[in-house]
Amino acid sequence: MKRKILSNILLISASLYADSVSFTIYNDFFVGHDMHFTSASSLIWVENNSMQKNPYSDTLASLLEKISIPLDTTKHHNAGINLEQMIVTPENTRLKTPQYNDFPYAGYLSLSTFLLEWNQSSFTEYNIEFGVIGKDSGAEFIQNNFHKIIGNEQPRGWNTQINTHISINLLYQRGVKSWQGTFFNSAKADWFNHYGVSMGTFDVSAFGGTTIRIGHNYIQNFNTHYPYLKGEANLLHTNDLTHGFGWSVSTGLETKALLYSAILDGALSEGYQTHKHIFNALACFSTSLYYDKHQLRLFYEIPTPYIEEENKINIFGGLAYSYRF
Repeated sequence: MKRKILSNILLISASLYADSVSFTIYNDFFVGHDMHFTSASSLIWVENNSMQKNPYSDTLASLLEKISIPLDTTKHHNAGINLEQMIVTPENTRLKTPQYNDFPYAGYLSLSTFLLEWNQSSFTEYNIEFGVIGKDSGAEFIQNNFHKIIGNEQPRGWNTQINTHISINLLYQRGVKSWQGTFFNSAKADWFNHYGVSMGTFDVSAFGGTTIRIGHNYIQNFNTHYPYLKGEANLLHTNDLTHGFGWSVSTGLETKALLYSAILDGALSEGYQTHKHIFNALACFSTSLYYDKHQLRLFYEIPTPYIEEENKINIFGGLAYSYRF
């Protein structure tokens, strides 16, 4: 079954013309510990970044219009797919028995398709995501092999991971460049704000955030990387490509109201005694390097505790690389 799903994903990907791709990895290995939101990765593909006709984008646009979601024909429309995986574990990974006072072992694997409607100053994203939570997510395999590579001890409690669930989620996101300018007559700067909602059987939440960026010769894109692994709008270039090297640094604050989580609420229904925080905040810091069609970003994020029983700050970092064909 898993081979058939993977084959279908590869077949779909091969049949589409890609303009931009990116790969992102989150891991608390960057800060030297291993707990809770421990690892995640995504591979994103976005169709031809232009006003010309794109078969995939046109198909999704037609589907949205059929369900009474009108689109603005004066704006760009670009579609894509996002394959992602997320892994969470308890703080103590040496125990083989369930730790009902902490996070469960859980993995999430998903494939989403999305349409981005945008112009030079704003974008709107429509996203539908299909996923699986549990053994079929491949989380145990990925974490065990990654630990072998970096020489870490193998987690011993994956036999206690939460039960398998199939999920479907809808995401709507709106982002706006609220200001662009210069500093010291040479450095560029912009201020980006976004908000959105996610609804489905994986999570129900509302989120929003703000980010300031300063740099030189950087790609003018939409500077968002939250919610986790949702970096589709980063691949929309609102100006010509940079030539030569460029750089930027960013800092921002994100907030989220989490009404339902399939992982945390699912664990609660399986006997865990942990309770999620409904309201969360996240401070993020990143630095990026640019060279022609390439972008490499190193980031660190400091979230407030996810659960009421958590008493440590779960800082993590990551790398994101993107390339425009």
